[in-house]
Amino acid sequence: MKMQETYKSMIYKSTIKWSAIILVLAGLILPVAKSSGQDPDAFKPGGKMEVRIFTGINTTFADGENHTKFDLGRAYLGYNYNFSKKLSGRIVYDVADPSVGKLKFTGMLKFAYLKFQSGKWTITGGMIALPEYDHSDKKWGYRYIYKPLHDEYGFGTAADLGLNVTYAAAKWISADLTVMNGEGFKLTEADSTFKVGGAITLMPVKGLSLRGYFDNMTKNSINQQTVQTIATYENKGFVVSAAYNFRRNHSLVDGQDYQGFSVNGTIPVTDRIKVLGRYDYVNSVIVGTATDPWNQAKDGQLILTGIDIMLAPGVNISPNFAGWKPAGPGMPFISRFSISLDLKI
Repeated sequence: MKMQETYKSMIYKSTIKWSAIILVLAGLILPVAKSSGQDPDAFKPGGKMEVRIFTGINTTFADGENHTKFDLGRAYLGYNYNFSKKLSGRIVYDVADPSVGKLKFTGMLKFAYLKFQSGKWTITGGMIALPEYDHSDKKWGYRYIYKPLHDEYGFGTAADLGLNVTYAAAKWISADLTVMNGEGFKLTEADSTFKVGGAITLMPVKGLSLRGYFDNMTKNSINQQTVQTIATYENKGFVVSAAYNFRRNHSLVDGQDYQGFSVNGTIPVTDRIKVLGRYDYVNSVIVGTATDPWNQAKDGQLILTGIDIMLAPGVNISPNFAGWKPAGPGMPFISRFSISLDLKI
């Protein structure tokens, strides 16, 4: 109970702090933006609400037993505001499973940032969407069914407090650099350790994108490092993508290395119906004199297949199957049949 109260207090304080910062910045910038509105042809500031809900029903089979439940995976509520042609802001509140204590749902600040775009430069600061997550999420494309490799297996988080600078040197090449707390969006900064990450994205020919990413975080002479590579080809709705992630000294523990590989594809049937598939492989190493890999309980293979149906713009539904084969000896195969729903307003 004490841990739950402490966690809720941290999230509450972080939410209040960053909401206040966004409001103060908006109050300082908005009058300047509005003053330019005297010209009929000048840019007019404005914004819109952002709502997204992941929900559905699933049945899980494992070792002769089954369990059926309705599930609310995530609910986003936010607002986007354009102060000028170059400056915008976004704040998003996220209701989800905190993965801490016995709480099933709790609210937390997911995004709260300002973005400045001018020419080839983009600068984003605050509780930002991390580029390595954002890229992998878009290339997978079906987060409402299953999280991308990067997020699902703990190679990184979706957001963090920090600053990102992106430079698009040409249409076929861009680079980005991010300095962040390294704690993720669920926790506040606990020490003076920062994570620094950088990436290069190439688009050598139409439809093909290649991205390489590397980050480092050092504490007590231990370096936690992450490598991510993603290759994607897209053509007329057909998509095939492969991703590889490697994490060295996970959680700043010497020797805790692991890796993951994922390949997925989408085949369009009609303008509204797509068939999708995915395969993941995740494994960790044996540390010291241990007999089993350090992360064996989460090592394994995933096979996923399904159909994505667009019922209306902003409303997608997917009947799908996910099978998980654990790496540990004697652990049962887990099957999950789901009907997943993605609602965007």
